[in-house]
Amino acid sequence: MRLSLCMIVRDEERDLPLCLESVQGLVDEIIVVDTGSEDRTPQVAREFGAKVYPFRWINDFAAARNESLRHATGDYILWLDADDVIPEEERERFLEWKKDLPERPTAYKFVLESPKEGGDFLNEFCYQLRVFPRLPGVRFIRRIHESVVESLQALKVPIVDYDLRILHRGYSRKEEMERKGRRNLKMLLTALAEDPTDSAVLWHLSMTYNLLGDKERSAHYAELLLKDPTWQRERVWRTAVVCHLGSLYRDLGRREEAERLLQEAIENDPSSPLPLFFLAHLYLKEGDHMRAFKVLKGLREKEIEVSPVPLPPRAIRFYTHLWLGSCYEAMGDRERAAEEYSLASEINPRWEDKGAEIGEFYLRRGDWERALPSLEKAARAGSTDPSLWSNLGVAYRRKGEAEKAEEAYRHALALDPSHFNAISNLAHLLLEEGRVEEAEPFFEEALKREEALDLRLALGYISSLKGEIMGSVEACDRALKALGMTPEGVLDGIEDLARLYLRIALSLQQRKRHREAQLATRTAQTLLQYLSPQPQG
Repeated sequence: MRLSLCMIVRDEERDLPLCLESVQGLVDEIIVVDTGSEDRTPQVAREFGAKVYPFRWINDFAAARNESLRHATGDYILWLDADDVIPEEERERFLEWKKDLPERPTAYKFVLESPKEGGDFLNEFCYQLRVFPRLPGVRFIRRIHESVVESLQALKVPIVDYDLRILHRGYSRKEEMERKGRRNLKMLLTALAEDPTDSAVLWHLSMTYNLLGDKERSAHYAELLLKDPTWQRERVWRTAVVCHLGSLYRDLGRREEAERLLQEAIENDPSSPLPLFFLAHLYLKEGDHMRAFKVLKGLREKEIEVSPVPLPPRAIRFYTHLWLGSCYEAMGDRERAAEEYSLASEINPRWEDKGAEIGEFYLRRGDWERALPSLEKAARAGSTDPSLWSNLGVAYRRKGEAEKAEEAYRHALALDPSHFNAISNLAHLLLEEGRVEEAEPFFEEALKREEALDLRLALGYISSLKGEIMGSVEACDRALKALGMTPEGVLDGIEDLARLYLRIALSLQQRKRHREAQLATRTAQTLLQYLSPQPQG
């Protein structure tokens, strides 16, 4: 089966090369209808082997597309815009699909991915009909947002969803979207005058007015759509209209109507995530975290599948986790809040608002590699939270960057000289670096604020290094009591003290408290050195 690529273009010399390069070896002919380019578009098309035909622009996209069909000779038609690309990773699958094109006329919807300037997580996906058989009677209709579906349905040509992806880059920038929206509005109003009952025109008018900031008019056309019995039979589209209108009502201050619409949508289309998403947003805007929480728990379990309605699945997931985090935070559950925030951050790494909480969450799980980027983001944002800086020091320390760790700890203490974790963490870092004299006062200061076994054992170790055996004895006594252990017999000399420290180390190892066990072991080793024969002078 031969496949013809059919395109209509005008002044597309910037985008066209990338498009045509992506289809080299995938199609059997390229038909380009030029509607009045003033740049090098026709020459560019010919350089890629296209047959170029001029066509006078008459404010009718369908007419131009039908002109491209008139020149095609393939069994099947693929239509693309100049800002479309077949991704490199799809080429092999595309060729496999093309090889199996059936003799029985069949049309195909591909997955259209539309990037957005806010980041990949905002990319929208939908199924859109892009391939159809070249048959008499198959024609595009509608001067804007043209469609070939109606003629295919009239001929009873089956339409299949197929998981091949096309990248559509035309609406990635907000300014470009608004420019095209203003252009499209005039043509949509003309199309509406030609057929006031065209549901596709009503939908696009509502979306265009919303894009341009006119929510009243946007709501008006959405309301007209809901009265259309044809539109009501398409459940996925009716749900989309209801959610869109509910969002508009919320913004227009018609809160009760918005809630009623969204709750009805949940009842009528229980598998859809959309009404849950918009209802949760409605409750959160009002500060009603409990009601939002119940809705979000349901949303969290929903599958977000590609459908004819453009949706940003990763953005829906991102906001689900973000909003759940805010609900948990409002309920006082910081642990669950941080878990949700961390999941949100994985979806959208550019999100920085909860870096401190996410970093702490991962640190508590021993995953410094995932904690560090979030903590660094929060620090770069100018955080004045000493806990953030102390946790950043911990992450650097685990990475092996002692200098950065010390700097972070000292920054935390500059913000709050009494911050216990910063004092304790800096003390341990200095001790690990062999800076015993600097470490000791920090351990003593930390113990004034909180009794902790690791601090006692550290001071016991320092005492052994300095030959201050009574300091090691005191630390040993405190450690035994803290662990519920009793000495065996009477302490009679340094060797017995060293054995006690080894018992403490073993007990701590069994409890998986490895850092404290290491301190006890080092203390025992240091004490035993005092029993070794000294070299004679």
